[in-house]
Amino acid sequence: MEELLYKNDIDIETFSGGKKGIPQGACGLLAAVGEFSLDALLKSAMCLQYRGRIGAGVTLKGIYKDNSFYVFHIMYRSQHKVSELEHVINSWGVHILESQDLVAKRYYYEYDLPIIKRYFVTPPTLEEMMYREKIKDDYVYIMKHVAKFNKDFMDDARIFSSSKENGTFLTAFELTDTIKIYDLPKYEQEYYEACLIHLRWPTSRGRGLWWGPQPISLGEIAGIHNGHLSSDKSNAIALEQLGINLHVGTDSEAIFLQTDYLLRNGYSLEEIEWVLSRKYPQELKSMPEDKRVRYNEIVNDPILKRMKMSGPATAIVLVEDVILGFTDRDHLRSFSIGYNDKVAILGSEQRAILSAAYFMKEELENVYDPDAGKVVAFEIEGKNIKKLSYGWKR
Repeated sequence: MEELLYKNDIDIETFSGGKKGIPQGACGLLAAVGEFSLDALLKSAMCLQYRGRIGAGVTLKGIYKDNSFYVFHIMYRSQHKVSELEHVINSWGVHILESQDLVAKRYYYEYDLPIIKRYFVTPPTLEEMMYREKIKDDYVYIMKHVAKFNKDFMDDARIFSSSKENGTFLTAFELTDTIKIYDLPKYEQEYYEACLIHLRWPTSRGRGLWWGPQPISLGEIAGIHNGHLSSDKSNAIALEQLGINLHVGTDSEAIFLQTDYLLRNGYSLEEIEWVLSRKYPQELKSMPEDKRVRYNEIVNDPILKRMKMSGPATAIVLVEDVILGFTDRDHLRSFSIGYNDKVAILGSEQRAILSAAYFMKEELENVYDPDAGKVVAFEIEGKNIKKLSYGWKR
């Protein structure tokens, strides 16, 4: 097997899409929270495959729940790099409890795969984190090092899942291949609270076919996105000013990270909507005076004014126990939602939502396309869901 892996090392050009680059298309998005069937959701996502032929990923929230350790999914471009980069991870002061192959060996014969492994990792002690970085929170410590690792070794490896709860599974192939390679049906019988599915390699070229597929996941953040942001540089600058580094390098990633920042810093859903989707002058005129003052305060903040979702885009972002869905203010990318008291389904096409409900045998009380630029969010408490009001904040 070792000889096979060395033989199948992927050169950087091939790894990045080759001379032909990436075919045109549009991303397919589908997500669900609450009580739902993983099999039904995966099956219904198949109707979005026509949007793009390359790249597919799945994030499952909760499959590693109640662990005291972090679970890393790591892909290495070359077998030669595994030991060297495992040594880098150990240098953080963490302890690797166990490592295992995340993909069955037979698939290395069938597909051109990077080396894909899973690690169970415990963080350093509080004393060691304080000594090394003056950081008390092990989540902050681990995420800082994961992001730095992905940035420093972008041509060689990517930690594409790094949560205590969630698992992300990516390939540069179609959804059916992703399901097969990771044997995702086995998780049907395990505990999960949410699922994000993305089809198609992203519009921004980033660093290659295997680095680009979504969901993009960092710790308890995972996101999927369709479209292209004309504000990508502005978003990246805002995050850089906050000391938040992009570790994948796509326009989508900036949206996910700034959503996390806004939630963690106590902005309400309405305020997050203001940041992402700026008001037209006629809308401002109709706003109550107190809200208009607050709006102007937010959008003129030197950091927040750089955070925006300009250009055709739809995004679905999972941050800890909250999932948010939103479109650009011109509604240039489609976005639909359907929910009842048990499950909420969000997607880039209404037919995927109706298909999922059909396979789950669920009657959805509300199925609609949110207005342009509007934020829709649900809180997840175990398998229970709650639609959040505009005034909600963490």
